[in-house]
Amino acid sequence: MTRKAPLFTFAVITDTHVRPAVLDRSSPFPVNDLANDRARHAIAEILRHDPAFVIHLGDMVHTLPHMPAYVDACREAKEIFAPLMSVMRFVAGNHDIGDKPSVDAPAAPITEATTQIYRAQFGSDYSAFDHQDCVFVLLNSSLVNSGTREENEQRAWLEQTLADAQGRRVFVFSHYPPFINDPHEQPHYDNYSEPGRSWLVGLLRRHGIEALMSGHVHQFFFNRVGASKLYCLPPTSFIRQDYADLYKIEPTSEFGRDDTGKFGFALVDVFEDGHGLRVVQTDGRQLEKEAQPTRPSRPVDVSSQQDRPLTVHLRHAWAETVELPYNGPMEEFSRKRARNDYTLLRLWQMGLSSVRVPIGDLLDEATRQRVLDYPSAGIRFCVFSVGVPSASALEALRPALAAIEHFEMVTAHVDLSDLADMSPLAALPGIQIVVGKAHSSKQETGGEKVFAHSVSYGFKFDERERAVAACGARPDGRHVSRLAFQVNLTDDLPQRLHELDAFGAEHSLGVIANIRLADQNPAVANFNDELIAERVMTAVRCADGLANTSLQLDTFVDIDRGYNPRHGLLDRHYNFREAGRWLAGLKDR
Repeated sequence: MTRKAPLFTFAVITDTHVRPAVLDRSSPFPVNDLANDRARHAIAEILRHDPAFVIHLGDMVHTLPHMPAYVDACREAKEIFAPLMSVMRFVAGNHDIGDKPSVDAPAAPITEATTQIYRAQFGSDYSAFDHQDCVFVLLNSSLVNSGTREENEQRAWLEQTLADAQGRRVFVFSHYPPFINDPHEQPHYDNYSEPGRSWLVGLLRRHGIEALMSGHVHQFFFNRVGASKLYCLPPTSFIRQDYADLYKIEPTSEFGRDDTGKFGFALVDVFEDGHGLRVVQTDGRQLEKEAQPTRPSRPVDVSSQQDRPLTVHLRHAWAETVELPYNGPMEEFSRKRARNDYTLLRLWQMGLSSVRVPIGDLLDEATRQRVLDYPSAGIRFCVFSVGVPSASALEALRPALAAIEHFEMVTAHVDLSDLADMSPLAALPGIQIVVGKAHSSKQETGGEKVFAHSVSYGFKFDERERAVAACGARPDGRHVSRLAFQVNLTDDLPQRLHELDAFGAEHSLGVIANIRLADQNPAVANFNDELIAERVMTAVRCADGLANTSLQLDTFVDIDRGYNPRHGLLDRHYNFREAGRWLAGLKDR
């Protein structure tokens, strides 16, 4: 399914960190020498989409305004941006205008002098403009908490601008994000300190701001303040290597600074009833100066990503907060907490809107709060438990009902004899109830076969008639609307899916096909990306022909240790595997 055409589309780019044409000494990192050609590639890609306008979220240049090479870097940046300069707006970044005031900041703070230097290159340091009855507000976040006359002037201007825009849709743009993990987090290099943060967050709530977009962090984060969506967007230049601690695997090149799977820019589709964010991968690609692009005669398609008919297993923790090491220059004197939101970004990019998680995720208070954020991001949950949940667990699910797509109960027996009374499930109104079987190696017969500890999910195909009969024999079986079956790696996928679909039609019953990417032997790895991609593509292409069957895919992120190791749609850095790239439209087959 493809969403309707937007009213208009605009682009957002951030943290290009352009260097002077003759490189200066403003960075010791080799990857920074690639920034100019990476920015040029991103501009060429944005140009292909012909957006209504482009907003740069700051750090146009890497050289600081008090350094001799600053003007030369700005000149180089404007030459790179030239194909889009007529529709481009700029937000002042800390590299462009000076750091926010902080004792432990690694660079000099904003001053009246650096502000004048910035204005001479990029224009006003805060401003607003209208487009199709929407208001777009660009802030100078380095001023916040500075205690200066200029801060008071911007503060009064913003409050008046938002008051004048009452009843209209408002988008706000800031280089620094107000926060990255929690509105009550401690101050650090990557957020607003108090009292400026509470002031801005209060304005978001009071005025129902549609979205706030920021850069600076060189990572993707998504948060909510009331109805407002807060996006922290990835860069085109380099990745902040301090965030490599979010991934439980050795960092990529340059200690995580050149994690090429995470570079990109954003396209924002504005609809009558909201907006959609599309982060476009640039993968660190470069375009040399001599290959400066020109505007195409026709823009590429700007429709939003298709919805893919797959529910994916989120086996890895997806909402945990990680405490990053205190380690300068960014955080020499404090710990910073962050969350790996690439789970959400990759779901968006692949057009996936349904995820499978254990009931414990919704019973844990901290994780449940994140569950409540996901429906606003277009994601719903398939929740499972072993057996029928207790009355207290069902009660705890009530606040999250809007986030739940269906509820799965895992049984140990084909005859469902271990399932307690299912009538309490009436406490989940409007939510489909599913039963699936845990298939354990303890159920295997003896003999000469090698015994391997294993557990998998879903009725076996040859158990289907007994399972449906068991549901029909129970007075409370009416609560069950679907049965879940496992489809193994060696099964003929199209044949099995159509057989299951026919079975569902025969019994007026919904079917879930749990497509396993693991080898049935827990000691054998499936790291065959070509095979996995073919499996995923076949499943998606079969989906349109299935009237009674929904598809689950196990798994989302690589299981590269433990039992049944296998690749998924993403690697452990949360970058795309081959199957994920195909789902995201990055690979033709």
